[in-house]
Amino acid sequence: MIAGHRGAASLAPENTLAGFKKALQSGAKWIELDTQLSADNTPVIFHDETVDRCTNGKNKVADLTLEQLQALDAGSWFSEEFAGEQIQSLEQTLAFFMANDLSMNLEIKIHHDHQVQPLVDKVAEVLEKMNFPHEKLIISSFSTLALTHCRQIMPTVRLGYITEHEPRTTLVKLKPLNLYSLHIDYKILTEEMAKEITQSGLKLNIWTLNDIQQASKFRAWGVEMIITDKPDLFAQA
Repeated sequence: MIAGHRGAASLAPENTLAGFKKALQSGAKWIELDTQLSADNTPVIFHDETVDRCTNGKNKVADLTLEQLQALDAGSWFSEEFAGEQIQSLEQTLAFFMANDLSMNLEIKIHHDHQVQPLVDKVAEVLEKMNFPHEKLIISSFSTLALTHCRQIMPTVRLGYITEHEPRTTLVKLKPLNLYSLHIDYKILTEEMAKEITQSGLKLNIWTLNDIQQASKFRAWGVEMIITDKPDLFAQA
């Protein structure tokens, strides 16, 4: 299974509608993306704490309203072809996914712990409002606090823990959350670790693999989902 990373980050500006369309055109059924709150408490699709790298603006996402965020150019930094591309709200993005039968790996992007409860509460509210199908959704996070709050208010949603470290100790602590999946940096995954994870009943997902030559090895190890910047390349394999 292939998931486009932030849409299709090698083909279009990350976390934009253009990127989601590129991933869809490449044949990806899953897309991984990030959400955080704007200043007016709207979940938006954006990775970094500030808009500096991926727009023509400067400031923290949390200090800008949805209107201010959507006035920014989120495409020209990648290529003039994408000039005028807008930052999307979670609600807009869910509508696009539902219209195109796409599945979503939604990362709760926490830059500071105080953001956990307001963000997770708003995400849950929007998911319910849009009636997004749970079978097409995994909510993931590096933040164990975010995953814990997700489980408290969304008891049936599938949760994934993201890590770039050896996960055994944290997975023991998270056992009460009944996690669905582990999302691990492919560079630290070993065959022994993969066997332990899959035998524990967790789905094993890796990020961010862009080398098609390694895909067969990871699939043989039991990896369920490969998150990649190049869904077009992997879809052809």
